[in-house]
Amino acid sequence: MLLVVALVAALAFWATRSGGGTQNTGASDGEDGPAQSITPGPTADEDLIDERPGGREEDEEDGAGESAGEDDAEGNGADSGGEGDDASGGGNADGGDAAGGDGSDGTDDAEAGSRTSGGSGNGGTSGAGLPGCGPGAVTLSLRSAENAYAPGEKPELRLSAENSSGDACALDFGHASLTLTVADSEDEEVWSSAVCPTGKSRQLVAVPAGDSATHTVLWDRRHNAGDCDSGEPGAPAAAGTYVAEAAVDGFPVAKTSFRLNRD
Repeated sequence: MLLVVALVAALAFWATRSGGGTQNTGASDGEDGPAQSITPGPTADEDLIDERPGGREEDEEDGAGESAGEDDAEGNGADSGGEGDDASGGGNADGGDAAGGDGSDGTDDAEAGSRTSGGSGNGGTSGAGLPGCGPGAVTLSLRSAENAYAPGEKPELRLSAENSSGDACALDFGHASLTLTVADSEDEEVWSSAVCPTGKSRQLVAVPAGDSATHTVLWDRRHNAGDCDSGEPGAPAAAGTYVAEAAVDGFPVAKTSFRLNRD
């Protein structure tokens, strides 16, 4: 009988000890914080979230992409602008060549000691197709750009045709029609455009109605060469007063004078 009582007491003591351990363990687990609640999953009526969390970061990335796209677009625009500049440069080059072509209307007559050019000012365009000018409508005048020229300066002689009529006409300034001579104070011929002629033999220049055209000759201050085929220039002209004459077929001779100064 005593053995049974002792066995029951031992079982009761063991049960008490076992229950207290379980409670302590639960208290220890509770120190980590309350257990997270478990929520049920979405119902069939709810929409599933198919986007990543952190939408703000995603917006920043999208913004960076847009910024990069804008930079690329600006870069491409800059490249396009550069190409446009090149094209403009190309245009500006063509225009320069064309301007140079206009200058080719004049001819350098180095062998004859002169440089002739087409008419200038308001006239000077081609006279092809126009009727020839006559002395009744057109008056010729010759003048020197300067009264006196310092050593080394080349006299510039300007032959002007003034048209007083109401119709445009053409005047031939080619060397077959126009002869320009320079003589010294002793009336000795020093230079003539008819000796070793160069340039065009026929050069029709338009003289507008009620306007004028000018033909310019630059003399290099030298005598005519003794031999046209040698290419050797003539002797330099001495200082002094000179008279220039311009003779055009069918017109009175036009004259002017100038002086070459000493060194």
